[in-house]
Amino acid sequence: MKRLYFRPLVIEDKEQLLYIYSDKEAMKHRASKPLETLEDAENMVKQAHREWESKTKVRLAVVQQENDVLIGTAMYFFESPTVVEIGFSIGKDFWKYGYGQEGTEGLMEYIKANEPNVTTIVGIARSANDKSIKMMQNIGFTEIMDYDGEDKRRFEFIVNG
Repeated sequence: MKRLYFRPLVIEDKEQLLYIYSDKEAMKHRASKPLETLEDAENMVKQAHREWESKTKVRLAVVQQENDVLIGTAMYFFESPTVVEIGFSIGKDFWKYGYGQEGTEGLMEYIKANEPNVTTIVGIARSANDKSIKMMQNIGFTEIMDYDGEDKRRFEFIVNG
């Protein structure tokens, strides 16, 4: 990644996490509810650490290289031993600059480098989230047409395919 890097989330991220994840308009595209307090944000960091330690989910801070500002998070979890579902979200202030695609591609590279058994990367987007759907298609994800996910659409990327 040219403009971004990943690192573990830390408690000091809580103010910026609250700012990013309390935006109700932006959160309508995400699976979780908006954060409401600094305690919620701190709990998000603690939860990320517990999930990392138990190997149930990996959530990373997404940071701008030029100024070390946290702009969002990237995560993945295993659907099966060879399939991971990814999630990438950034604050609304950072939309429309190509960070979503750059970060998603970076996350895919991270997974390829750190999870050698993964053969399929899955992305889920709400049907109304045209920008995320177009971005996944641009990267090379293929929509799974028989997916029954309410108002969501499922896309898959075959690693080394």
